[in-house]
Amino acid sequence: MIHTARVAVATMASTVIAAAGLVFGTAGSAHATGHGAGYYGVWASGVNVRAGGGEQCYLYPSAANCPDIQTTVSNPAKVWVYCQQEGAQTVGGNPYWVWVLTPSGHRGYMASYYIDNATNWIDGVEDC
Repeated sequence: MIHTARVAVATMASTVIAAAGLVFGTAGSAHATGHGAGYYGVWASGVNVRAGGGEQCYLYPSAANCPDIQTTVSNPAKVWVYCQQEGAQTVGGNPYWVWVLTPSGHRGYMASYYIDNATNWIDGVEDC
């Protein structure tokens, strides 16, 4: 009887701990970042949103391949992220670029490094 009660208490305790991990985000590395296409904050100031350069810009975004600066965005602005693409240039250790719509209505690529997200790749955002 005592053994059965101990097993029941131990089982209940582990269930409570696991549930707390899910609620408070401590359940391990399975925690996802991002939320798919949508609005994301920009954490820096004067971030260039680029286009131009034809096919090279769309296939391999970078400052060199997308020479036309459409506009700049600064914190606390939020941009609408449509998709993401590995670029020809890494910014701050992040190889990805995101196709965005700015608050001023401009569209173009910006380095994903400047998006307020916990990881380089934004979970739930499709490839461009």
